Amino acid sequence: MTKDRQSDDDTTGVAGLTKIARGLSDLFNVLSEFDQLPRRGRHEKDGRVMEYSFNTRTLREAAGERSEPEEEPQRAEAPRRRAPKPSSLDLLEPVTDIFHEADEIVILFELPGIERKDVRCLLDGDILLLEARTGERLYRKEMLIEEKLAGGTPQISLRNGVLEVRLTKSK
Repeated sequence: MTKDRQSDDDTTGVAGLTKIARGLSDLFNVLSEFDQLPRRGRHEKDGRVMEYSFNTRTLREAAGERSEPEEEPQRAEAPRRRAPKPSSLDLLEPVTDIFHEADEIVILFELPGIERKDVRCLLDGDILLLEARTGERLYRKEMLIEEKLAGGTPQISLRNGVLEVRLTKSK
């Protein structure tokens, strides 16, 4: 009596792998329906009963060898980090308005109580950085600027607590 290699009874070759894959798929489908499985349990669904328990152990323990408790390696003590110094400085993000004009973009920042000498405005690549400090307040804002504006130098002016930054569009 010869066996047909493609029959369902064949557990070797492609047919065997297909059966294993189908069984694993069914198992994963059942397991996916259970949330936060405990270490032991019994679940019934659609007339099927699944009992399980699991634990972790090493290969030596599984083979019946008794393993001696290993000492945990000594960890190098992490260097102590200094706690940040308490600061009375308030970090604020200024209110910002952006206006697109034909040849330039105008950005207005509200900086009450700031003088021109306390303002730092830089264009680094495609990022515009604004910092202004007075007394106990630090205003800080970073903005991503379009590539066509990134080449120009910002023109700034301050009037009545409003900083005006003008960036010329390249053509």
